[in-house]
Amino acid sequence: MARVDVLRENIEYSLFHLSWPLIVSNALQTIYNIVDSYFLGKLGAVGFSASTITWPIIFTFISLAMGFANAGIAIVSQNIGKMDKKATSKSTGQLYLVTIGIGLVSTIVGIVFAKPLILAIAGNQNAEVIPYAIQYYTVDMIGLPLLFIINSTTSAMRAAGDSQFGMRVVLYMNIINMVFDPLLIFGIGPFPKLGVPGAAWATNIGRFVAAAFSIYHVVSKKSAITLSKSDFVPDWHLIGLVFKLGVPSAIGMSISSAGFAIVMRYVAMFGPTVISAYGIGNRVTNLVSMISHGFAGAVSAMVGQFIGANRYEDAEKTVRHTFWWNVTIVGILSLLTFIYGKGVTKFFINDPAVIEMGNIYFKYVSFSMPLFTGYLIYNSALIGAGKTVLTMIADVLRLWGIRIPIIAILSSTMGFKGIFIGMIISNLIIFGVTYLFFRFSHWKKAVV
Repeated sequence: MARVDVLRENIEYSLFHLSWPLIVSNALQTIYNIVDSYFLGKLGAVGFSASTITWPIIFTFISLAMGFANAGIAIVSQNIGKMDKKATSKSTGQLYLVTIGIGLVSTIVGIVFAKPLILAIAGNQNAEVIPYAIQYYTVDMIGLPLLFIINSTTSAMRAAGDSQFGMRVVLYMNIINMVFDPLLIFGIGPFPKLGVPGAAWATNIGRFVAAAFSIYHVVSKKSAITLSKSDFVPDWHLIGLVFKLGVPSAIGMSISSAGFAIVMRYVAMFGPTVISAYGIGNRVTNLVSMISHGFAGAVSAMVGQFIGANRYEDAEKTVRHTFWWNVTIVGILSLLTFIYGKGVTKFFINDPAVIEMGNIYFKYVSFSMPLFTGYLIYNSALIGAGKTVLTMIADVLRLWGIRIPIIAILSSTMGFKGIFIGMIISNLIIFGVTYLFFRFSHWKKAVV
């Protein structure tokens, strides 16, 4: 176990030692998406578009897991800051009870409404994509409860200062996915040729192994937080606190993710070429923003522990230093995507029309990334403080209040370029909003 003692170490030391495993984890997660995209791209634009169209819906449900995991970060990190081991273990057990239950319900709801959800996004312009999209989506949703277990465990470990555990889990999951992707998509050797849904089955096999490893870890003596049977006995006060913090975060992230489904509906209006370029662009910009997500994950844990220990100046210093590190590093990476957009797109699909469209995407979106990803730093500071109502407002406003109305107007007047411009405008505005929330809200008040 490589736990960082946030309350005893230098702030810069804690920041980078917590961040680098999270950055690696995010890179591995993005590589997982890239691997899926690479193999699905070999099936052509229709096969590739099937996973791209369904992703906003899938991520809407995944956001529920992430939202309640954020509640776990706030509660666990602040209890650790108060040096209350018993409360730390008990709150983690209650987090499991809540998230596993929600995961099972989400899977049932998601599968029951699979067809109307996908039809609503794909539209009549993409009739050839719809059957593949439904197959891929249904298989992926089967493994959703496993993802709730994984997210809850890695978030609790991160809040305790052990971000390397999450890195190992993602590594195992991705290696398994990369091995089974080509085997199940193309039917290599004794494996069946499943095509598009083969990628989703490969994902679920990786999730199963990662979830089993997560459960084993929290009941072992090696974990930063060790759970016993008594920690899983319902404590309605703690369950209420998990819901109090988790529901706003989950609602905000899910509604925001649903907003991406609406954005995808506008993208789909322009056919498989634009869908493919948009899908590639999103995956690559996610790779760039992995730095920000790593920093943000460290910030939420550090801010939570500092608030629990009543060290508010250190909490503010952590956020300030992280923001400037983020702007510098993401700025350099965004410049590279701006310059080499064509080559990046060609790596996935060697189609002249898609390559040109991908180049346009990177030329428009890249320069907004440094400030936009700064929003993640301030948002995560609020998560660590337990101010999930504010993060909910920011998440909902980002898509529904800003991006979707702008894209609706610009896509009808400027075509597909209006979508990219709408992304830029919403990115910059939400950064300013989140900074103001952090600057002027009473985020220093502990929730435990």
